[in-house]
Amino acid sequence: MATNSKVERHGDRSKVLEGSRVDLERERDEEDEGQERRGSVVDFGNNGGKQVLVTEVMDIEEMAWAPKYGLKGIIDASLRIRMVSDFGDSQETIVPLEFKSGKITSQTTTEHHAQVILYTLLMSERYLVKEIDAGLLYYLFTDETRGVKVQRSDLIGLIMRRNELASDLVKASTSRLLPPMLKNPMVCKSCRHLNSCTIYHKAYGGDQDTSGLGDLFDRNVGHLTTADIEFLKHWDHLIDLEAKTCRVASKEMRACRLGESSSSCLSPLVLDVTTGYPADGLLKNDRYVYHFIHQNGARCNREANNVDIRQPSKLQVGSFISSLKCGDFVIISTESGRPAIANGMICSISQRGVSVSLSKLLRLPGSYCTSETADLTREVWRIDKDEIASVYATMRFNLVELFFPRLQNSLLRKVIVGLEPPRFDSGVLVSQDPAVSYVRLEKSINDDQRRAIQKILSAKNYSLILGMPGTGKTSTMVHAVKALLMRGQSILLTSYTNSAVDNLLIKLKTQGIDFVRIGRLEVVHNDVHQHCFSATGASSLDDIRQRMEQVRVVGVTCLGIYHPLLVNKKFDVCIMDEAGQITLPVSLGPLMLASMFVLVGDHYQLPPLVQSPEAREKGMKVSLFCRLSEAHPQAIATLQCQYRMCSGIMELSNLLIYGNRLRCGSPEIADAKIKLSLAEPITAWIKEVLDPNKSVIFINTDNLLAFEMRENDGIHNPSECSIILEITRELLEREVPGDEIGVITPYNSQASLIQRVVNSSIEVHTIDKYQGRDKDCLIVSFVRASENAKACNSSILGDWHRINVALTRAKKKLIMVGSCGTLSRVPLLKLLIEKVNEQGGLLHISKKDFGAA
Repeated sequence: MATNSKVERHGDRSKVLEGSRVDLERERDEEDEGQERRGSVVDFGNNGGKQVLVTEVMDIEEMAWAPKYGLKGIIDASLRIRMVSDFGDSQETIVPLEFKSGKITSQTTTEHHAQVILYTLLMSERYLVKEIDAGLLYYLFTDETRGVKVQRSDLIGLIMRRNELASDLVKASTSRLLPPMLKNPMVCKSCRHLNSCTIYHKAYGGDQDTSGLGDLFDRNVGHLTTADIEFLKHWDHLIDLEAKTCRVASKEMRACRLGESSSSCLSPLVLDVTTGYPADGLLKNDRYVYHFIHQNGARCNREANNVDIRQPSKLQVGSFISSLKCGDFVIISTESGRPAIANGMICSISQRGVSVSLSKLLRLPGSYCTSETADLTREVWRIDKDEIASVYATMRFNLVELFFPRLQNSLLRKVIVGLEPPRFDSGVLVSQDPAVSYVRLEKSINDDQRRAIQKILSAKNYSLILGMPGTGKTSTMVHAVKALLMRGQSILLTSYTNSAVDNLLIKLKTQGIDFVRIGRLEVVHNDVHQHCFSATGASSLDDIRQRMEQVRVVGVTCLGIYHPLLVNKKFDVCIMDEAGQITLPVSLGPLMLASMFVLVGDHYQLPPLVQSPEAREKGMKVSLFCRLSEAHPQAIATLQCQYRMCSGIMELSNLLIYGNRLRCGSPEIADAKIKLSLAEPITAWIKEVLDPNKSVIFINTDNLLAFEMRENDGIHNPSECSIILEITRELLEREVPGDEIGVITPYNSQASLIQRVVNSSIEVHTIDKYQGRDKDCLIVSFVRASENAKACNSSILGDWHRINVALTRAKKKLIMVGSCGTLSRVPLLKLLIEKVNEQGGLLHISKKDFGAA
């Protein structure tokens, strides 16, 4: 069990695990070559010493999930070992190996043993082994390996404690009753949860007497006001509601395994090895890609190939199509009872199959190397959307940390709870500050952008930047960063999504600005890879620490701020992009790392995604950006000069949303038209749709009687899909580049249906996934067409934020397809249709027109 501990204890965890794998596999290979190896003697406590020989390192950082026991964990290493007792008895078994880097104490030893015992239970479920009764602990600090022998009484005791904890959590989330405190000052004062424990005890009616901690309790919670406590309880309840919805989604995942339908599940699937995808994965960009097809794949493919796109009724959503989309994180399981074999990301999906990208080889737990490929191809698989529950733990910690007794947290509470207005130093703008001079003289920014950056430079606590669509907020942030760096300030750049963080960093890179990007390499944009530590070849902790001390710009997502590299790291300024889309609890984490913050967003576009209707109704959809903007509208710096939409398209959002505040950045932008090559005469309706002089077209499908269809819990409209297919074909024939054509729709099922038939160069997404993107020509499929007068009022089409995003993605041509009769029942959409009609862009299509196409 030797490892290169003296080197590895100075590296990060993944390097430790990979280094250990190399060492252990080298030892195994030596044995295979005939070199005698007796193994290492490992102390199993009361069970004595045993010789342990590692025969195979089956996995590292293995995700294990046992729904039956309500347990989940990441096992550092999964080993196949041969264990020999003092009496010469030999036994081959599977065990978990857990690495520990800290010093050994009696308390940590108990915790570590409990962790390994629970991992044996998880492995028993994952590997379908009746009983795994041993595990290993390796202490890096002392280069010592210890054995853990599982006693049934210990396992039962841990499960009972797990159930007690689960019961307490249920009570806390429903009746708001927390378990009693230990009332032991000697134990509690050194507990890492002391702040959280005392704050929650105070919030839910506890006091010094009931805590049993005396003055220690008051020192931790004496600063809390009534407003603080009400704020904490309110948001804690909202997180509970949202987490409950997530748990329902997890139950839906398990229901799918039992044969019930689900839009976030694909099943039954088999590995496709007939189209160039090997069973052991196709290696792309250091990730393994596996292609799955429906178990009835041959029949589905024949049906898909025989579809006549001119007969809308035959454009059905097959059982293979679901709400899953490219970029979704998923869990891969087997139908034979093995949950969560692997997790990865969908990199392509169509009616014919789905490709999933994994960070490591797909392998059935417990299978031998010699039989892996055959085992994989014989298995029937299931793919489920990964509902990330860990985000709720981050939300809760961010929320309670806001109320910790620290100076920085106190200042933040005044802003977030007390709604303190932003404070500015007006004297800065008339000083000799080089940053102010740079902004004043910079010719590449407009007056709106200049005023926004000046607000950032003069802010004492925070500033708000409202970036309307196409107004160049990314460019504004880049120049703000350059100005702040002239002052020698350190900057944390963050957003909820990796793409938003990377878009900003790519712009900084073109300006020659140095930065560090923290995050997993596989989710970071290729152009930013060289700024990640995993790609720089940093060989020691000292190199990494020195780099972190020198760099003044760091980019990370809101959920990545608890990375070890950011422990005890503080910044002068935090700039948060797309702040209008981030829930308040998630946004708190990055803000606590900086002395001043800047929120950049547009609360007129998509709000935070909240699954629970009750949580939405009670205020969880209100972002911190929206909360502060509504409290202090006079303090917002607004970017109104847009460089995306031509004037005809801009008029729609100006009328419906922005109160005519948007304006075109130049005459060239205002008068921009889509360019079409000359071609043979086409049908009259297509000719009118593609007319470059009409920047906005609404195709009314009422005369087609093109009603929506439902399958499982999805809504789609085959007729609209056929119309869009015809339009995209004509655009491509007229040499409009496919990457400048986009299709968006509010519904996942419709997006999947359209994606199935249009040219692969055309980007198809839901509206929610299109914020921050744009195309020369954008086609919107509204889908809803019903004789039910109430059908549309309660749908997502009634959300004006979502409609605003749909109307502001096109640069030169916006084509909308929908039923005027149905959509007009929504007041905002009625105004939209009337405005398009006023512009001369309303087109009524009949069955005769459609048949002639």
